Amino acid sequence: MTRTFKRALKLSCVPMSGILVLALSAPAQAQVDANEGAIGGDIIITAQKREERLLDVPVPVTAVSGSDMLAQNQTRAQDFFASVPGVNLQFQNNRAQLAIRGITTSPVTGNPVVGFTIDDVPYGSSTGQGGLFGAAPDLDPSELARIEVLRGPQGTLYGASSMGGLVKYVTIDPDLKDFGGSIGGGVQRVAKGGQTLGYNVRGAINVPLGETVGVRASAYTRKEPGYIDNVRTGKTNVNSSQVTGGRLSALWKPSESFSLKLSALYQERDIYGSSNVDASLGSVYLQSDQLGSGRSRSDTQMYSGLINADLGGVDVTSITAFSRATNYDFLDFTASPLTGFLFPLVFPDATEFGNVLRQGYEVDKFSHETRLSGAAGNAINWIVGGFYTHEKARYTIDTAATNPTDGSVYGYPVVWRDNVKYNEYAAFANLAVTLSEQFDVQFGGRYSKNKQEMTHREWVRSSPAPDPANYAETNPSASGEAFTFQVTPRFKPSPDHMIYGRLATGYRPGGPNAGCSEDPAEPVPCQFRPDKTVNYELGAKGTLAGGLLSYDVSVFHIDWKDIQITQVSSLGTFTFNSNAGKARSRGFEVAFEARPTQGLTVKAWWAYVNATLREPFASAAVYAARGDRLPFSSDHSGHLSFNYEAPVSDRVTANFGAAATYVGKRRGEFVPAESLAPLRQTYPDYVQIDVNAGLKFDNWTLSAFVQNLTNESGVIGGGFYNQTSFNADWFNYIRPRTVGLNVDFSF
Repeated sequence: MTRTFKRALKLSCVPMSGILVLALSAPAQAQVDANEGAIGGDIIITAQKREERLLDVPVPVTAVSGSDMLAQNQTRAQDFFASVPGVNLQFQNNRAQLAIRGITTSPVTGNPVVGFTIDDVPYGSSTGQGGLFGAAPDLDPSELARIEVLRGPQGTLYGASSMGGLVKYVTIDPDLKDFGGSIGGGVQRVAKGGQTLGYNVRGAINVPLGETVGVRASAYTRKEPGYIDNVRTGKTNVNSSQVTGGRLSALWKPSESFSLKLSALYQERDIYGSSNVDASLGSVYLQSDQLGSGRSRSDTQMYSGLINADLGGVDVTSITAFSRATNYDFLDFTASPLTGFLFPLVFPDATEFGNVLRQGYEVDKFSHETRLSGAAGNAINWIVGGFYTHEKARYTIDTAATNPTDGSVYGYPVVWRDNVKYNEYAAFANLAVTLSEQFDVQFGGRYSKNKQEMTHREWVRSSPAPDPANYAETNPSASGEAFTFQVTPRFKPSPDHMIYGRLATGYRPGGPNAGCSEDPAEPVPCQFRPDKTVNYELGAKGTLAGGLLSYDVSVFHIDWKDIQITQVSSLGTFTFNSNAGKARSRGFEVAFEARPTQGLTVKAWWAYVNATLREPFASAAVYAARGDRLPFSSDHSGHLSFNYEAPVSDRVTANFGAAATYVGKRRGEFVPAESLAPLRQTYPDYVQIDVNAGLKFDNWTLSAFVQNLTNESGVIGGGFYNQTSFNADWFNYIRPRTVGLNVDFSF
């Protein structure tokens, strides 16, 4: 057991023991109302595309409500996902990316390994070029009913790019009966962030229009203060950000057998400077990024229509959606091999160089899914459906050779323009067969076929303005098909306990490579293949003590073959994808939730993940040995929290709680050569402790919070051979201690 974790136990167990003593010494209320005190019984999720109790779903799922996230000020993606079993954060280009159960080889490798949906609409691109390599949506939690995190391959019901797991964002539906809404705001201050205060303002309103139509509208904005100073530019608190967005939804339900919901979502996110920290400067609050780098922006809009119809024994669900995502980043790439090799050749009169890389990601995505569900007697439940998506992605690179003294641009030595079209068709089915009151089996399968076309254009020149006449153009293409399946037997010895086994597969599509070449000195394949995962799992869920204690235990073994890896050309001028051999991830997850007395909830989980390569691979650009740990996955992680709520008077209720999250040691990205293997980055373990308290009276809620109470400097990215900056001294850390206050009014 590490020193860090021992310290975490001391820091977290002291307040935990105090509150337990206080709560348990209160007047005994052992016979809590069954409906009020039951754990999991009243949590309904849609992980299997139908409504079920969380404790009845034979899949490892973590679900949390948007209101709970707001109470703990978990307004950013990385705030929430860091506290989910088996999930590790990767940080690339100021965006949070996930590794679930260790299934990853880099933040920017191949196509996405974790799928995301918003109201069952796939989010992001199926390809790395258009989808920011699978970056998590950073939606404001005020409009979320809940987030569901499904661990392990989910290829049967959710298709491509869910081979590591799936994250479902479920938004709040309009209410057809009651007029109401909420308005709220708050302030926060980050340690070492000067005197700058962050703030948030949000509001929502629900309006019934007659008895069959309801409309809900919401808007929000939040400003997050910066806390890192740039010694090169002299600017302070450069990594501030602003998020603004809104959502409009309308529900028409003329009868109990038909409903139509239309939704529109828009969000823009501005990041005014990177969160890179230059460790060589001796402080976690200093950076040396080049002039002109650090700025990022993303704009997301999504429009969807959802039809639910009961045709008398057969339920029909039809979802049609269009989304558009536009993103760009200005990155400091000065430490990449490209700067030292190419720039002096193109600009021989210059003596010093900076490299500011502008990356642009854009994707237009149309998707449609229709599924039918029903039952054959009391013994069989079934789902069949079809899925289609058409995507147009644009990926751009503009490499600016700059003067590091004043930021002026010498020219653009490397420019890329990629246009990718992706089309996929899929058919799927799921069958649940009840063999007895205690035993049933689920069978599922999905067939998918995709076709991809790429137009790649690039040039190398020294003039500031690009000349289309000098483009070198290639037109690689790729196609593929895949079959995924799952078999899940489930045994329920009693209504409150379940044991299940699960055999499930997942995949992500391959694709074309830009700049493919048969040069024997450095061959670049024109295509890379799909990779696949197979998960063998045994789990158990249930409740004890009359519903006052719940448990969720799972043991898993995942085989991963043909793993996709990203390689950097020896000169650093471009990257390409290829396939390596096999990897394996195995481990366990244990979670408990208890309500030992009225108003007190205690949660704890522990996860062990051993994710390693089973075959070595080596090329001119990347090296890894058999047994090497996969990047960014911690072997051990854990979480302990409590929340206590009690009435202070007839009108006022008080609550307070704390949480300690432990993240174990992780390894960074693979190295370019065997001789550099000892330099592969290791990220130390850390503990983050958060506390919160609040008051509720009439329609008002007042809440205060402190995140990262001990001001821990937990590393979440960067270091040797990281593909975000290539600078071995640059790292990303969790946010320093943050103190804030929020006020909300509902009507």
